[in-house]
Amino acid sequence: MTTDAGLGIQHREEQASLFRAVQQLETVLAARRDDDRWYASARAALRGCTLAVEHALDSLTGPDGLALSVVEDEPRLIPELERLEASLAKLLVELWETKGHPQADGFAARLDDLARGMRHAASETFELVYEALNSPGQQD
Repeated sequence: MTTDAGLGIQHREEQASLFRAVQQLETVLAARRDDDRWYASARAALRGCTLAVEHALDSLTGPDGLALSVVEDEPRLIPELERLEASLAKLLVELWETKGHPQADGFAARLDDLARGMRHAASETFELVYEALNSPGQQD
């Protein structure tokens, strides 16, 4: 993170991406070992996933988020928007719960499940954004 001189505003160097976060998690899973270094890598990947999901939720439902334009311009997408928001919120809880118990039985299997959930959420997010920005009346 960097801080603007005099403003105290912090910026992330790179926006959190669901796809990038799940790729990092899958890389950690592919190198699975039962040692402290692997668990540290897994926890770091979980932190990246958590940030990515938080960013996705903010981009979706924040003050300038996609939800505002969906409600105003594409109300037919509201059910998809609500499903995605619920899915991301559930995923966020699961990420926090998993991060809290890194050496519990079934940790790697839980990471596999989270990776699948992250990939699914990333695809759903992409599809919703694409659909919202490409409404049927706007195509030639």
